[in-house]
Amino acid sequence: MSVTTLDETGRLPTPRGASRWRMPYLVRQLIRLVTTLFAITVVIFTLTAIAGDPARDILGQYATDEQVVAFQQRHGLNDPVPVRYLRWLGGIVQGDLGISYQSNGPVWDVISPRLGPSVVLVLLSWLLTVVVSLPLGLLAGVRWHGRKDATATFITLVVAAFPEFVLGLILAIVFGVWLAWLPVDSTAVSGGGFFDSWQAYVLPAITIALGTIPYIIRLMRANARDVSGETYVRAAVLRGIGEPALSLRHILPNAAPPVVTALGLNFAALIGGVVVAETLFGFPGVGLLLAQSAASRDAPVVEALAVMIGALFVITSMVTDAIVVYLTPKLRDAVR
Repeated sequence: MSVTTLDETGRLPTPRGASRWRMPYLVRQLIRLVTTLFAITVVIFTLTAIAGDPARDILGQYATDEQVVAFQQRHGLNDPVPVRYLRWLGGIVQGDLGISYQSNGPVWDVISPRLGPSVVLVLLSWLLTVVVSLPLGLLAGVRWHGRKDATATFITLVVAAFPEFVLGLILAIVFGVWLAWLPVDSTAVSGGGFFDSWQAYVLPAITIALGTIPYIIRLMRANARDVSGETYVRAAVLRGIGEPALSLRHILPNAAPPVVTALGLNFAALIGGVVVAETLFGFPGVGLLLAQSAASRDAPVVEALAVMIGALFVITSMVTDAIVVYLTPKLRDAVR
């Protein structure tokens, strides 16, 4: 019986005639990024193209045939779909998002004033998710089957049972109408900077965060509970390490990688909650703009926003994967 020996690197030897070259991890990620973004553009443009000719809907039922034809020619709607797609994709590559059907101006001029408030809103929601869910999930996982674990589990189940727009309505009624602590209408955001209208961010940010907090708490709880049963954690307990140090030094670092992945993916997924929250509270951001543009058949704005949201999701997902690979020694060795 032959015995297989390891090479000088500690790995199995490469069979004779087989190549040991592997495409670098960064190159593979870049190829994946470009391919995914290309697929996103194809899907988005196809969906808007099959929705029909928007000329009649935008110009109104009393528009003449000459006006409809002129609208189609001005926006290139008479060309075949593949030609229109290539022209649109070439414009995106060059930084040209097209011309809005409603404003007759550049799409970027329509989107840019809305980006800042929405970015701040998403960051606030994500930070709120991190600050609330990680400590609660860690505490519930360390003290599972205890009173705090039962309380956290019950609250997360109740919150997760409600859709985001219902949670937003409850928050608006309680804090905006009954207690009158916070404004229900967030249109004041467009009137100044963040510190001039920070109250208008609170209810939308909480509404968006509540859509992801229960999931992160449950995930952190499950990971912390599993890690608590590991041998090195029990050995740390026997050495007399207290619960705060045990949780922060031994349990949290080993339970965090899956949660980091989930937080990264949820950062991009918060955009879906932005559409609901901004529409509900009248928040002047890209979510409300996307809903308004879809209702008015302003396809160039819808396409640009959809591509931006899709690109944000893909890029965030890949950055999160890279962080998890860096934090996990086994994965870090596997991609070398």
